[in-house]
Amino acid sequence: MKIKKVFKNAGILASGDFFAAILGFISFGIIGRTLGTSNLGVFSVIITYVTLIDKFVNFQSWQALIKYGSKLSFVNDKHNYNKLFSFGLFIDIASAILAFLISIILCTYLSSFFKWDNNTLNLIKIYSIVILFNIEGTPTAIFRIDNKYLFFTKRAMITSIIKMLLFVICCSYSLKIDYFIYSTLLAQALGSIYFVSKALNYTNLNPLPFFKKSNIKYVLKRNPRILNFLIISNIQTSLKLSTTLVDTLLVNKFLGNSATGLFQVVKQFTKVFSLISSPLYKSIYPELTSLWESNNTKEFKVLIINGVKYGTLISFATYFLFAIFGKYIIGIYIGPEFVESYFIMLYYFLGVVILVSTFPFSPAILAMGFPKIPLKITFISSLSFITSFFLLYEKFNHLTIGISYLITSIVWLIFNFYFFKTKLKQLI
Repeated sequence: MKIKKVFKNAGILASGDFFAAILGFISFGIIGRTLGTSNLGVFSVIITYVTLIDKFVNFQSWQALIKYGSKLSFVNDKHNYNKLFSFGLFIDIASAILAFLISIILCTYLSSFFKWDNNTLNLIKIYSIVILFNIEGTPTAIFRIDNKYLFFTKRAMITSIIKMLLFVICCSYSLKIDYFIYSTLLAQALGSIYFVSKALNYTNLNPLPFFKKSNIKYVLKRNPRILNFLIISNIQTSLKLSTTLVDTLLVNKFLGNSATGLFQVVKQFTKVFSLISSPLYKSIYPELTSLWESNNTKEFKVLIINGVKYGTLISFATYFLFAIFGKYIIGIYIGPEFVESYFIMLYYFLGVVILVSTFPFSPAILAMGFPKIPLKITFISSLSFITSFFLLYEKFNHLTIGISYLITSIVWLIFNFYFFKTKLKQLI
């Protein structure tokens, strides 16, 4: 059954993510104890700002490449396969350079709004270099089409091990926040270099001969809708990811550095749920696309139903375990002064549970060829989050983030279910 293949691939991805999460917990404990609550908040703002720009501007080309490259791989059309993926790599590199330039220029204008000092501003510009290494859209598509998920696991392990070792050194010498930023930059860059080099070696892809204007025109002519799909699916993914990032900047702006540091505890524990949802989403999309392209609508619906069933079971079980033991875990792991974050997590995690339980809907709508619908849903959900935050933050203070995220998740669920059911009925 396809659902077994999805969970097998998700398990491979999750194994690397789980290992990375364990090391991430250790690294988080190290940096929290070394920097303190306020500086931890500053560190989080730097990482969040650069990641936000990266996700918005740097194209996530893998969805479009899977959509148009799966058939080429199936029929072993090496010539057009190489042209398509060289085009994807060109898009990745060009958008990475653009994102880097925007990041280092825009932060100067935003510094007065967020009240960033000169040191924070300089660290943002330095850490923006990491964007230039993030050209992972094409390698991601290459490995997902051929179900080579072990490379994702290895990349996550390499990045996490390097980061943890560098953090241990920083802690041992009581180094300042600057060195933690340098360590994170180096770890991310080395992980990306490994991932990209392995992808190019795996496919024997030499993109340089295809980095020509004629090749770009050829790919666009052969796949006239690819650019539209690429842009829309990228905006949709970027908006969805930004919802999980912009909250840090909002907390920092309206509640301060210490509250931002406290909120990072919530973020750290939330990664437990990401270990479930992210691998499932990444592994189910190629399967849904394959089933839809082969007109196997019966198996297509079965896979979605099974995905919802298992996603609901796993996520709610995890939530109830946290509701019972979470407060004690936080107190032991970080300290009693951070126990307040438990109450934020109860709301925030419930929103995550809703997203995990219904993870097949968004990739299913994409697989059916409606990239604009997830974009609209994500845009509406993002607006609901920002609106909820501004309406509630003065009354609920720290709890506002959890409540706003829960509202956003409910809005996302309602619209996704409605459009999935409507479009599927039209096409079948």
